[in-house]
Amino acid sequence: MSTKEFIKKQVENFSKPLTPEQFSELSEAENSLIILEMPIKDYTLTEIARIVESNNAHVISLSTLPISGGSELLVSLKLDISDLTTILRSFERFNYNVTYFFMKEGEVTDKQKERLDELMYYLDM
Repeated sequence: MSTKEFIKKQVENFSKPLTPEQFSELSEAENSLIILEMPIKDYTLTEIARIVESNNAHVISLSTLPISGGSELLVSLKLDISDLTTILRSFERFNYNVTYFFMKEGEVTDKQKERLDELMYYLDM
C-alpha cells in the first residue's frame, strides 16, 4: 500500500457515516486526524501520546503503516479535539513530519472567516 492510498483510506474511514454498530464502538468526540511520517527507529508511542496529551487532547485511535521498505512509518492519529493548531505546532517543535491533517472547524477557522468577512465588508465601502 502506498502513502497516498494509506492517507486516502484513513480519510475515507474518518469521514464516512457510522453504522449503529460502529457508533457504539467509537466515541462521538473523534474530531480530527493527523498523519505523521517518520523513520521507524524514531517511532515512540509514549512521546507522541505525551505531545498530544500535553495539549489537552486524547488519542482516540492510532494505526501505523510501514513504507519505504520498512525504514519509514506512517502514523495515523484520530484525536478528540477540533482545533489542532497547538498540537501541530508541538509536533513541528519536536521535528515530526506532519504529512496530512484534518480538523473540523475550530476557533482558528471561525476567526479567520470572521476576519475575511470584515475585510470584504471594508472593501465594499
